[in-house]
Amino acid sequence: MQIDRRHTTLSNGIQVVTDHAPHFQSVAISVSFRIGSVHEPDEKSGISHLLEHLVFRGSETRSGDDIQTAFGQLGGYLNAQTDEDSTTFKAITLTADLGEALNLISEIVTNPRLDDADLAMEKQIIEQENCRGCYNCSMRDSMFSASFPDQSIRNPVIGYEDTLEGLTRDDLVAFHRAAYVGRNLTVAICGAIPHDEVVRLVEASFASLPEGTEAGFPDFHFEPGEMLLTSGVDRGTLRLVYPLTGLPLQRQRATVFFHDILGGHPKSRLMDELREKRGLVYGAWADEYDVARESMLMIEAAGEARRMPEIAQIMANTLRETAETLTEEELAMAKRRMHAGAHMSLDSNTGRVEEIRHQISQHGKLVDWNARYEGYMSLSVQDVRAAGQALLDMAPTIIAAGPVRSVPKFSVIRDMLAGTVIQSSEKPKGIFNFAV
Repeated sequence: MQIDRRHTTLSNGIQVVTDHAPHFQSVAISVSFRIGSVHEPDEKSGISHLLEHLVFRGSETRSGDDIQTAFGQLGGYLNAQTDEDSTTFKAITLTADLGEALNLISEIVTNPRLDDADLAMEKQIIEQENCRGCYNCSMRDSMFSASFPDQSIRNPVIGYEDTLEGLTRDDLVAFHRAAYVGRNLTVAICGAIPHDEVVRLVEASFASLPEGTEAGFPDFHFEPGEMLLTSGVDRGTLRLVYPLTGLPLQRQRATVFFHDILGGHPKSRLMDELREKRGLVYGAWADEYDVARESMLMIEAAGEARRMPEIAQIMANTLRETAETLTEEELAMAKRRMHAGAHMSLDSNTGRVEEIRHQISQHGKLVDWNARYEGYMSLSVQDVRAAGQALLDMAPTIIAAGPVRSVPKFSVIRDMLAGTVIQSSEKPKGIFNFAV
């Protein structure tokens, strides 16, 4: 596959990456600072997200409404997102308007007005954004708190109510000065525009941005932990979290195929065993989570609370059986899914700039598309089975949610994963048949 990606570092440290796509009429823009919640001290948790909100309130010379109106007159789209490891301003516009779009983005990120009245309003807006313990956020926060205790990665991107309320304009000004600098910034562009022209436009728009000091990423340490989220509803969830950081490259790639076969698609082994054969769950899945140069594998299933011991046992059995018996046919299908996904992703210029952003943030460099593709396709059944077996040799973090009496003890779940406990598959009978 011919992929034309080029990478230039400007004199003030900005990394400019282009993905030349000659048949697109639009250009996708990613202006991404490698600054997120992992860079925040606990007492200022949420400041990255708050700053992202505030810059849209306008610059020293134009209001946020004026800037959004100007962007709208281009017929384009502008938004932003803060994550654990990045703050990204994302846009799409016609190729001919790239220079003006970059000028508008540069105006708000390099010269925000950071007004006290705007600060009060955005705090109020973020309070409305705060989901206050929804399922997805609770599972995310529990996973990180149990796996990375007392480390900044455990804090929610949105921050906490008390830390958000305590942030001042002076805090925002100081954080902006240190974080929004050239050595933290990647500008990625995908469209039908030559690399040298993109470099010229980025230099013109961001010339005033100081080089600054690169934030880098903290060194995190995964510790297999446990957390139970008690609930009064008759639903239970079990999530297993395995660390993947530091594995050899081909072992990481083999793990991707392993979790795809295990729980990555509607006909996966987990879905077959838990849903199609027994009707115990609506969904079960496995997927990788990469953030701040940490990688984890999550395996999850949810169902009726009183059946959680059975669900846990089947999850453990299926994990072990997949590592022992996955077949050539299953791997061939997984490779076909990857082949299709990799090629179809090239149809989206917004997806392509997000891939570039992720590569620079997670790996510190561009990854050769063809070399990566061939690396995956070269893997054998033995490689993927070995990756699965290596997971079984690790101790995972275990997150469970549901009524206390319905969730198996964590020690029992660990024995199930080790193959030393066989839970009865019979349905519990009677109100006093509680889980151990």
